[in-house]
Amino acid sequence: MFRLVIAAAFAAPLVALAATPNNVTGRYTSNWDDVRLVQDGNIVRGTYVCCGGGTIEGRIIEGRTLRYRWKQPAASGMGVWTIDGDQLRGTWGWNNDDDDGGRWDLKLSSQIAN
Repeated sequence: MFRLVIAAAFAAPLVALAATPNNVTGRYTSNWDDVRLVQDGNIVRGTYVCCGGGTIEGRIIEGRTLRYRWKQPAASGMGVWTIDGDQLRGTWGWNNDDDDGGRWDLKLSSQIAN
């Protein structure tokens, strides 16, 4: 019984740390031009320059995965990035697909205030 109580006391802080998302707020360069992202909790919103410009809306899940929807005036789709330090590595796709468009990899160029 004593061991169980001690294990539970140490496990709770670890679970809280694992649930805290990475902060991806910043300006990025990418293989598809510049991207700006702002994070609020697990929600991420942003804009990008490529192809006439567009918006990004997404959610961080499991701490390291960012699933998003991109939108331009004449097109939209989905994508997924893995958060890896100052980089987001992933794919984008058309409509409801998140990878049929190809790679979309971002590297942080500067941090911005929320």
